[in-house]
Amino acid sequence: MRIKVVGATDEELLTAVIDLGNRNRKTLGFLPRAAFRQAAEKGTLLAAVEGTRLTGYALYGLPGDRVRLAHLCVEDDYRGQGVNQRLVEAISHRHGDRLGILLKCRKDYGLEKMWTRLGFEPRTEVDGRGGTREPLVVWWRSHGHPDLFTDLEPTALVTAAMDCNVFADLHSTYQRNGSEETKALAAEWLTGLLELVVLPQLVDEIHAIDHAAERRMQLNALSRYRRPQLEKADHDQLVRALIEAAWEDLGLHLPRTGNDLGDLAYIVQARAAGVQHLVTRDAGLLELSPVAERVCGVRILRPADSVVTIDELRRVQVYQPGSVLGTALTTTAVPAGQEQQQLVFLNKPGGERQNAFKARLRDFAARPDQWSRQQIVDGEGQLLATYCHGVRDDELHVPLLRVNEQHPLGATLARQLLFLLRQQCRTAGLEVLRLTDPYPQRTLRAAAQEDAFQPTGTGLVALVLDRIADTATVDAHAASFAARLGLDLPRFTAPLPAAAASAVEHAWWPLKITDAQLPTFLVPVRPKWAYELFGFPEGILSRDDRLGLSREHVYYRSPRSRGETAPARILWYASTDKTLSVSAVIGCSRLDQCVTDSGDQLYRQFKHLGVYQRRDVLETCDRQGQATALRFSDTGLFPSAVPYKRLVQLGARYGQSINVQSVLKISSDLFRALYEEGHQIR
Repeated sequence: MRIKVVGATDEELLTAVIDLGNRNRKTLGFLPRAAFRQAAEKGTLLAAVEGTRLTGYALYGLPGDRVRLAHLCVEDDYRGQGVNQRLVEAISHRHGDRLGILLKCRKDYGLEKMWTRLGFEPRTEVDGRGGTREPLVVWWRSHGHPDLFTDLEPTALVTAAMDCNVFADLHSTYQRNGSEETKALAAEWLTGLLELVVLPQLVDEIHAIDHAAERRMQLNALSRYRRPQLEKADHDQLVRALIEAAWEDLGLHLPRTGNDLGDLAYIVQARAAGVQHLVTRDAGLLELSPVAERVCGVRILRPADSVVTIDELRRVQVYQPGSVLGTALTTTAVPAGQEQQQLVFLNKPGGERQNAFKARLRDFAARPDQWSRQQIVDGEGQLLATYCHGVRDDELHVPLLRVNEQHPLGATLARQLLFLLRQQCRTAGLEVLRLTDPYPQRTLRAAAQEDAFQPTGTGLVALVLDRIADTATVDAHAASFAARLGLDLPRFTAPLPAAAASAVEHAWWPLKITDAQLPTFLVPVRPKWAYELFGFPEGILSRDDRLGLSREHVYYRSPRSRGETAPARILWYASTDKTLSVSAVIGCSRLDQCVTDSGDQLYRQFKHLGVYQRRDVLETCDRQGQATALRFSDTGLFPSAVPYKRLVQLGARYGQSINVQSVLKISSDLFRALYEEGHQIR
């Protein structure tokens, strides 16, 4: 028996895998063919083969720094022969640099002994999907690396609205043609990743069902889903804008039938609800996807597409720095007597009372010597976020941190604000950031979880370690905090693998670990993009880089590989052109992903992240229309840019010839020298 990576061209083997999965869908859950094919294209589908016969398979994804196991399936004749052990071991062997393997399995399946035998341990239990909501056990197989994250899966869900076809596929009393594709949305492995919500248009269409029994059954099923609050919007004006765009962009004269008006209502209501994804099998609605996205920011997807791209959709929804750049968002002090206006941030779902919230706001206002109160507003004066902070016992305390959760940018601003607070810690020389809001919003909890905040008795705590050091020094320094703050932190031993080191540097930003197995690449960037991405150099245009310097972005370059791998670090070298002379290393980022594909595909995948227009991406493509996207985050600009002459001198000192015309991998010694030079560390 051997373990084989199923490729996209292995049609016979891929068909056998899909057939085996379909025969076991009762326990595995249904996956569309597109999901199997995408896994094959990405190299995340393994098959156990004896001779020419398929004996089992494993299908998994690679979100972030861990492995998510979606399917592990063995042919009946081969069960009990160690096939599943071979498959799991193969995953760990291929991705041993990842923190571990995560899976969810229904408790009533009684597979505890099997998962334990395969090296997994139960971490927690969550409610399952569907009407019965059978409990799911979350299992974790660690690869033995330090893991600072308190939860295994992000708590920020992909939120998608359903149209009547998708809802009927899930809840109708009769079998509907094509409904199998929709059943994939109910798969147990999507628990904690996807939330389906109901819009008023769906409720109206269910009430209009003629068949009484069917109508009552679907109305009863509505209670299982959340109905998001809709912001006030000019419905008719948006409908007219969609109709005009459909004619201009697609040559469609709407409305063609009465159904078209219902389709347009779904799009407008999704926008008003701050829901960026609409799931449907309706061909007419799918046809409107380009104009829905352009006019209302709503992406229309088939159920299969929603499942296949779940991790991408989540990133698009919760992190949209491209939407923040170029807006009129401003940060101002909170004026006195604004308690009533601040009620938009009341955490009513969390049990917070209005009078108590107002009293806290008045208390903060009465002590300006202790607390700094700030808010973020958009160009129309709408409040988007508010926060309060002050220094106590050499820590930055944040007793209030809220965002407008109904606004489409709420989740993005939550992540931006946490990074802004880290930057304030760094500037003030503080190493502890403490969130003590007694009623933390779900959006903020999710963002803080991704940022590796640790729970303590008084809230959530993160370390902000502004140092560059070897593993032993970092371990000793962290241990001193663990004892003082009551944190349970892992011990570090060198050399840290790339994924583990990258996770630690993210969790304790701006920390840099010098002896980790984390590569560093010097990446040239033209002055135009140095400014657009980082606001460097200052003074070209007015720009608020308190929000302009985004937590995550994407940079496009030619597809010729220079050995770039992720995770890694990037040192940015701003070059010189006809408009501006920079020629210096200006900052450092975390490299999260490298993707080579067609320019159009890359633009569709990453356009939510930044300042690039489609034409900008296509300009970077080669003759075959290919380009490479570098997705990066956690950028810190150097206080002192390192000029080209000094870069060459330091390169010579550490035996490395410098070429700033393309991506260059540099040694850890040269990285440390450049980083220290940029921060004037002596």
